[in-house]
Amino acid sequence: MQRLNTLWQLVNVATTIKDLAQHKRTYQFVVNDPITFYLQTHEADVHLSRWEKRQVEMTVTLQASFGWRVATDQDEAGVYVAAKRRAVVGRVSGALFEIFVPYDTYIIVRLQNCNLKLNGIGGEFHFNPADERLLLSDGKE
Repeated sequence: MQRLNTLWQLVNVATTIKDLAQHKRTYQFVVNDPITFYLQTHEADVHLSRWEKRQVEMTVTLQASFGWRVATDQDEAGVYVAAKRRAVVGRVSGALFEIFVPYDTYIIVRLQNCNLKLNGIGGEFHFNPADERLLLSDGKE
């Protein structure tokens, strides 16, 4: 019985550590007219998709969430998201942003050292020259 109690305590500790290490939150913004969606972040994975709904939905999954600060805002012109790693503790953390926007949304992303995946998005893309390698993918593995 003592072994079973010890094993159960270890399982509880492991679950608590996992919960502390990963934090997931979904933001939903209802929109009526065409809007602008703006995202600024660095060293994160960003998946951006369009859909039929009249809302912006963003699910943020943070590894070691204590290392991140995420701020959101909405007005009649758009939805704005800024996410920043904290200077020291942020080095051990990671982030995934899964974003869905209406088809008529104007999208601005300001990314630094990020992985960007575009789903169902077309148009003309301009990339500034950088010292870092630029990889474009059509989404096929």
